[in-house]
Order: sequence, then C-alpha cells, then structure tokens
Amino acid sequence: MSISIEDIKKVASLAKLELNEVEIEKYQNQLGSILEYIDVLKKVKVSDLEILGINDENFNKTREDEIIDCPEDERDIALKQMSDKEDSYIKVNRIL
Repeated sequence: MSISIEDIKKVASLAKLELNEVEIEKYQNQLGSILEYIDVLKKVKVSDLEILGINDENFNKTREDEIIDCPEDERDIALKQMSDKEDSYIKVNRIL
C-alpha cells in the first residue's frame, strides 16, 4: 500500500516535523512498508485462538499488603545510618 506525499506532509505537520524532500521520500517508503505489513497481519486468522493468560486465575492478581515488624536492633541500625529521621521513622523527600 502506498501513501501519498500529501499524507506524509500532513502527518509531519501533525507531529510538528519539518521534513525536506529526501526525508519525505524516505518516510513515504517506510510508512508504505508498514501499511503493507498491516495488510498482511489483517489476513491472519485469529478468531479460533485462545488468548493466553487473561483467563488465568492468577492474571493481574495482587496480594494483600502485610505489615511485618522489623526486629528492634535492625531498626536501630538502619535509623542510625539515616541523616533525616523523626522518632522511629525515616524522613524522605516528597516525590510528587
């Protein structure tokens, strides 16, 4: 499937790209090849294929969060190494 030079210029304009004539011809060939490959993929019969993983009982399964207490001696060692702490908590910079 070929794609016109006008289509290439329109896509370039939408993408805010300034293309010279050599680049336009290059992308015309490349996009044409991509569209031809898409046509080939459209012919592949997939209606009788089973989708793997989505129906699996473990698909997108999350675990419950658990609070696990750290032994006090390990907590003290970690807190001694931190430059910014408050009580028994490590203070970190806001991420957002």
